[in-house]
Amino acid sequence: MNKWMRILLVLLIVLLLAGCAGSADDVDASDEKDSVQHVTHPTETEGTSETTVPTKDTEPTSETTEPITEQPTTEPPTEPPTQPPTEPPTEPPTEPPTEPITKPVEQGSGDIKAMWLSQYDLSGIYQNGGAQRGQAEFTEMMSRVLDDLVNLGFNTVFLQVRPNGDSMYPSDYYPMSKYVVGSYGVGASYDPVEIIVRLAKERDLAIHAWINPMRCMTDAELQKVPATYPIRQWYDDPNCKGKWIVQSGNYWYLNPAYPEVRDLIVSAASEVLARYDFDGLHMDDYFYPTTDAAFDASAYQDYVNGGGKLSLAEFRRDALNRLISGFYRISKAYDGQFGISPAGNIKTVYDNQYADVYTWCASAGYIDYICPQVYFGLEHQNFDFKKVCNTWQSIIKTDSVKLMVGMTFGKAQSGVDNYAGSGKNEWQEHKDVLKRCLEYTAELNRCTGVAVFCYQYYCDPVTGRTVAETAEEWQNFVPVLKEITWNH
Repeated sequence: MNKWMRILLVLLIVLLLAGCAGSADDVDASDEKDSVQHVTHPTETEGTSETTVPTKDTEPTSETTEPITEQPTTEPPTEPPTQPPTEPPTEPPTEPPTEPITKPVEQGSGDIKAMWLSQYDLSGIYQNGGAQRGQAEFTEMMSRVLDDLVNLGFNTVFLQVRPNGDSMYPSDYYPMSKYVVGSYGVGASYDPVEIIVRLAKERDLAIHAWINPMRCMTDAELQKVPATYPIRQWYDDPNCKGKWIVQSGNYWYLNPAYPEVRDLIVSAASEVLARYDFDGLHMDDYFYPTTDAAFDASAYQDYVNGGGKLSLAEFRRDALNRLISGFYRISKAYDGQFGISPAGNIKTVYDNQYADVYTWCASAGYIDYICPQVYFGLEHQNFDFKKVCNTWQSIIKTDSVKLMVGMTFGKAQSGVDNYAGSGKNEWQEHKDVLKRCLEYTAELNRCTGVAVFCYQYYCDPVTGRTVAETAEEWQNFVPVLKEITWNH
């Protein structure tokens, strides 16, 4: 066989092999395409059209209990630092960065490593000098926050979108939040939530819409709310004021005893899931603000007059159960998860806030997970971390409900727990408390993750400076967070 014939034979073989490979690739691609179905929202409104949808224990003591929730002790400064570019370069730099951004744990693993981003964390980023910060600067600063979360090992964000009967985005149901635009009655120049959700997705972070459904605002603040919003209409209407919207202390609260009120709350939650690519809905620990019977006296009297037999406590729990089941239904309509983060002392939650956590954790149709705020150290005299975790795990009676554990760096920052009795100085004497707490969660057979409060205990959201008081605790915590798994 001469040279040219050998060349022709080689070319023929190559062509035959290429044809076979092309046919195989076509079959595989077709099979994959046929096996994937696109799921759309039941209703698709403006924004993205695809779905991916925060304390206490059973054995009370006579001592003062933990605060129900906590807030960072200082407000963030208003001046921004110099930030890195919003968009990463398309080509990698010649020298790798000293702290590369690592990819979060895949959501499919089932491990949830979440951080709460509250209004207190982000108010200094949302606004500057009492007005909404410019969009480009906001995007740049928010990018740094989310990059930090990824580098720390988190894979999920609980983003506060409704702290006080208001909204972090332009809503049809609630006014723009003062934490975003500086004052009630002021509109937004752009939608910050759309930006945060987009930035989170670009970093493979899951993101859930965190709402406080009942608490509203003060008298002075409500009077600034435009009359187009239901909460202002009810505040102005003598037939609704004191019934549908009720004052307790300095704040007004929505009363979930009325179907119309529940409809507003649930409709607004549906709005946020319809507009944005949230992976779920998250509710924190603000339920009934008082045990005072005057709060809903009119609604309860109407109920009794109609033949109702429930006690006032049972009546309130029933109203909350109806609200919670509404949240669950709309979350499922958008293929999202729904969970609640009650305070850690279960007796206070059930008896004083009327949150029926026993029902929610034993029956399908209420929640996908319970995330108690176990804001206690391992040496707490009455509510040590392990005891509280096990108490909450013990009330879960259905496989449809998972346990997450809420943790805080607040006591690592303050260095003292005035409610801990003999364990008061634990946080001064040890700088690995949260590391050891985190390690313990892996022993809880229903636990699927943790949620951490909050970003301001890691660094100043505006300047980017790390918090000195918590630095050592974070250094011990982060390596464990990155490696831990709860795949039981």
